[in-house]
Amino acid sequence: MKIIDIAERLEKIIAIYFNGDNYIVDGVELSREDSRLLAFSLIHAYQLTERVMSKKISK
Repeated sequence: MKIIDIAERLEKIIAIYFNGDNYIVDGVELSREDSRLLAFSLIHAYQLTERVMSKKISK
């Protein structure tokens, strides 16, 4: 899987939270608080992915 594909998947997963839905993992719906924590963790991962992509482009 390419890093751009990972970034796109992260964007879609993050959008779930910001559209007001809770995350469902393996059939278990996370609480709103847990969903929020997960969203911010995914945002951090997305930011790191963007940094890696920008480094590869600038080289």
